[in-house]
Amino acid sequence: MMLARILILVCLIGQFGYAKTLKIEKNADPSATQQSQISSPIKIAVISSPKVIGKYSQSLFNVSLATLISLTAGECEIKHYPLADESSDALSKALRDIHHDNMSAILAPLTASGTKNFLALNPKLPVFIPTVHKRDFSYAPHNITFGSIDYVRQIEALLPYMSDSIAVFYDDSSVGKQLKASTEEAFLAYKGAKKTFTAYAVDPKGDNIVSHLSKPSLFHKKSIVFHLPVVKSSLLAAHLTFTGVKERNILSTQINIDPNLLNLTQYHDRKNMILANSLIEFPADIYESNALMNNDIAFDWVNYSASVGIDYLVAVVNGTPRAYTMRIINNQVIYPIELMRPKESGFEPLNP
Repeated sequence: MMLARILILVCLIGQFGYAKTLKIEKNADPSATQQSQISSPIKIAVISSPKVIGKYSQSLFNVSLATLISLTAGECEIKHYPLADESSDALSKALRDIHHDNMSAILAPLTASGTKNFLALNPKLPVFIPTVHKRDFSYAPHNITFGSIDYVRQIEALLPYMSDSIAVFYDDSSVGKQLKASTEEAFLAYKGAKKTFTAYAVDPKGDNIVSHLSKPSLFHKKSIVFHLPVVKSSLLAAHLTFTGVKERNILSTQINIDPNLLNLTQYHDRKNMILANSLIEFPADIYESNALMNNDIAFDWVNYSASVGIDYLVAVVNGTPRAYTMRIINNQVIYPIELMRPKESGFEPLNP
C-alpha cells in the first residue's frame, strides 16, 4: 500500500509541480480517520528560492515529501512557498502566508545571508535549516535548529593523516575560501607554526590546475587537500598522476564523497585518497521512500540533511521519537564522521 501511495504522489508531483499544496491521507481505516479528525494533521512548509539555490529548491521539496510520507501514519500536508529571493521582504511575505495557512513547522533551506534575514524576523514556529551550521548563528532562538554537516570537524578528523607539509587546492569561491582558512587554522594548531602550509586557488573552469602543477617536485611527500567540487577534484587528481607527483596522500571532505569521483578518475589517481564522510545512518523507511522517488540522500548531503530535518520537525510537532538517532546539541545536529577510501567500485571505511 505504501508503495502504491508513493507512486501516485510521484505522478501528482509531475502534474502539479512543487508549488502546490499536497494533502496526503495514508490510512483509510475508520478508527484512524476518526483520530485524525480529533488531532490536526501535521502541515510542513518548505521555503526556498529557486533563484538562489537552483535545482535544490525542487529536490529538497521532493525529499521533504518522500520523508514525510514515510513517517506519518495519518493525514499530513506539505506546501512549498517559493521566494523571489532571500531578502527580508520576501521572507516576511512567506511567513505571513505560512501563518495564514496554519502550518505546523518550517523547513528552510537558506544560504547564510538568507538565514541572517530570516532570524531577524523572529519566526515562532519550529524551524529546521538544513543548509547552514549553528556555529555561524550562535544567537539563534531555541525554536531554530540547524542541520548542516560540520566541515570543520571533518577537517579535524583528517589532521592525523596530514604530513608536516600540506598543499591545499581550493575553489575560488566564498565556501572554498572558508574551507581553506579552516584547514590552515586547524593544521597550524595541530602541527605547529613551523610546519609548511601552501594554498592554491583554482579558477571556475579549473584552467590554472596545469600551471599550479608546473613544478611537480614541490608536492613530493606532501599531503594534498582538495576543497574542490568533484569534477575539478577529478581533473586535479588525474593531473597529479600525469605529472608524476609523488604525494603522501590526498585528503578531502564530504564534497568528494560522490560516485562521479569513481567515474571521472582512474583507480591509480585516487588510490591514496582519504575522505571524511558524515552520511552514515539511513533509517529503512526514509531511505526506501526517497529511493522510490529517485531522491539521492546517500551521497547528496543537502538532501540528506533535509530528510533529517523533516524527521526532526515531525517528532517535535507530534511528540514522537525520531527515526534518525544523531544527537542534537545546542540546536545543531551532530553528525558522526568516518574516514573512507574510494576503491575500485565504491567507497570503503578506512579502518573497517
